[in-house]
Amino acid sequence: MFIYPMWDNESQRIGKQRCTPLGYALHATAEWLGFISFFLLLGVCIFLGYKVVFKTFRASLLWLVAVPFGLGFMGEVMYRLSWWMARRKGFEYDWDAREASWYQDGKRVTYKCKEWEAG
Repeated sequence: MFIYPMWDNESQRIGKQRCTPLGYALHATAEWLGFISFFLLLGVCIFLGYKVVFKTFRASLLWLVAVPFGLGFMGEVMYRLSWWMARRKGFEYDWDAREASWYQDGKRVTYKCKEWEAG
């Protein structure tokens, strides 16, 4: 929910960016939300632990746990929506050839990062 898989390489990342810029922006925003919500969860746990140790804990403070999970859920929705947008345009990634392809104006477009063409 908080951490998403890394890109295989630049061909996949830039291919998705060229295929659907809005989807790529959603993907990037989802990654940031996941990162922020993960650290918020750690902070909330530390804060609640502090309250327990110093005997100032109140059950009403438990709502704070909902904030990082809510942000994480929003990030998950954005992440899945970004891949749905890419799949709608026929985005595919060939792991062996390290090549991204999708449909644009009825034609199949491919992208392969320059660093992988030489190697």
